[in-house]
Amino acid sequence: MKDKLLNSVKASWPYLLTLIIGLYLVEILAGSVMALSRYKLAFADHMPTVLKQLALHPWHYYNLYLGQKNPVLIIVSVAVVLYTIYFALKRNSKHKAWETADTETHGSATWGNLKELSDHYFSISPKDLTTSFNTMTDLEAVKMLIDKSQSETKPEKENLK
Repeated sequence: MKDKLLNSVKASWPYLLTLIIGLYLVEILAGSVMALSRYKLAFADHMPTVLKQLALHPWHYYNLYLGQKNPVLIIVSVAVVLYTIYFALKRNSKHKAWETADTETHGSATWGNLKELSDHYFSISPKDLTTSFNTMTDLEAVKMLIDKSQSETKPEKENLK
């Protein structure tokens, strides 16, 4: 149980970090838009102070803008969350596609079982196989080979008696 939890944390920490950084950048973007709307032409004069406050107190400003229902913060935050989820699922599915069982294979290749092989390579029925063999084979030659093999084994049997 502890190993499973540890593996889960190890697998999810990059996505959690991406989400936190993304939401941090969203807060800075929303604060910058708010500062631009407030200071308009004097924006450049106030920008260093605004950015410093946004960078040092992200949780406070994120909650403030969320409480104000700031559309920039909400829309971009939803986009960041959805992108992180999509990225995590896409990455996980690619990883699973390349996982193999305890076989000596690479990628998604696996050893085929008898049913898979027969379905893929031996799709001809026994009746069709017999008909195909009989039409493609010179039956006279087969009969001569059978007679020859039987005549060679008869002297050996007589010697054993």
